[in-house]
Amino acid sequence: MISPILAKLLMPLIAPLGWSAGLWFMAAVLYWRGRRYGALCCMVLGIALLLAMSSPLVGERLLGALEREYPTVAVNASPTAEAIVVLGGVTVPPVAPRLEVEALGGIDRLLHGMRLYRADKAPVLVFSGGALTRLTGSGMTEAEQFLQLAVASGIDSAAVILEGRSRNTHENALYVREILVARGWRRVLLVTSASHMRRAAAAFQTQGVDVIPAPTDVRVVGRVFSLWQLLPTVGGLEKSSIATKEYLGWWIYRLRGWIK
Repeated sequence: MISPILAKLLMPLIAPLGWSAGLWFMAAVLYWRGRRYGALCCMVLGIALLLAMSSPLVGERLLGALEREYPTVAVNASPTAEAIVVLGGVTVPPVAPRLEVEALGGIDRLLHGMRLYRADKAPVLVFSGGALTRLTGSGMTEAEQFLQLAVASGIDSAAVILEGRSRNTHENALYVREILVARGWRRVLLVTSASHMRRAAAAFQTQGVDVIPAPTDVRVVGRVFSLWQLLPTVGGLEKSSIATKEYLGWWIYRLRGWIK
């Protein structure tokens, strides 16, 4: 069984850039063995794949298909629940030269969770996310990082429950369920990125949690087609990489029985 830490280390290999790098490695091996035509084919295929997956048109099509499965809902239109569960993975700990917890692109998860709490959609916030000490150099959990930012934003720490053991989405669902069962709760508003919601909601539902999806961090918006969308960009590659991780993650979770 692959550990969650090893899985995160291997993640770049299953992203589009990893696929291209693999083809280039094969090209080098084939060239070294004197098979120059095969080496040329692998080299060209690697370049073509990287250019295609770096296109905003491709990245937005792949990621947008995931995000549209769970449309966003206005805060005032959201139903109430017994708790608001916010999944981590979008902050970094205060490791030198950082002096404070810093946010990554998906910090909308925390912001949306706080919006729902302030709108009285649930009396409690549950922050879920453990510490990946070997990767981050800090023992501070993602849940603790969220708490620090939430308190700085005026949230009462007494209204927050921390789940600091999980290292992946499956463990988020597993350990949050323990918190809910201990308190007799079942219905939660689940806050995570729109592209992650499909896998996250399924993981929680498999654990018997009554999930109300509350997606946020939407990265693909409707726009008129332009030829500029065919040109490779870092943003296009990022969207393709996020989508690839989610599609592969879904099937891996299915195979392992973590989602039904």
